[in-house]
Amino acid sequence: MNDWTWLFIEYCWVAWVLFWVFMAFRRKRTIERSGFLGYRVVAIVFVVALVAAGRLLDLSAQSQLWQRTLALGVLSDCIVLAGTAFSVWARVTLGRNWSAEVTFKADHELIESGPYALARHPIYTGMIAMALGTAINYGRAIGFALFLSLCASFWWKARQEERIMSSHFPDTYAEYKTHVRAIIPFVL
Repeated sequence: MNDWTWLFIEYCWVAWVLFWVFMAFRRKRTIERSGFLGYRVVAIVFVVALVAAGRLLDLSAQSQLWQRTLALGVLSDCIVLAGTAFSVWARVTLGRNWSAEVTFKADHELIESGPYALARHPIYTGMIAMALGTAINYGRAIGFALFLSLCASFWWKARQEERIMSSHFPDTYAEYKTHVRAIIPFVL
């Protein structure tokens, strides 16, 4: 493995976590909360199911899927960096409307600019890219099991967020959904 490419990914994740912790103190008061456990349960069930399926197929969680090369390391670094930048851009654009949980804030605004003009859930888009780049660099089955689990939990959480936004912004959110994709800009 190229240690410096792995180290770069670790630094991206640490910087992302530190930024998120710092920004967590800058948010509006919550007036409605929804689905505290749902997406967490989905993630756990998905990991357990994937590990069980791997065992049935006699695939070890530590199975090396490919040989890690410098080119693959650089590619995965670029994916992680792009995901980090996109999710940070989305978090800054969302401002004080952000919450780790599915919530509706006092004086909540429907943000449709910046990365929200490209994807309705751009923080998830960025985090999925970060996780994908990390899994590619790691190159083991367990990395992709965790990546798929993250995707499943974000799908679940995005559906909950869509319900709460639709109930508070029925007309504008319905219109927004018609021209902006959920996770992958212009695709999905």
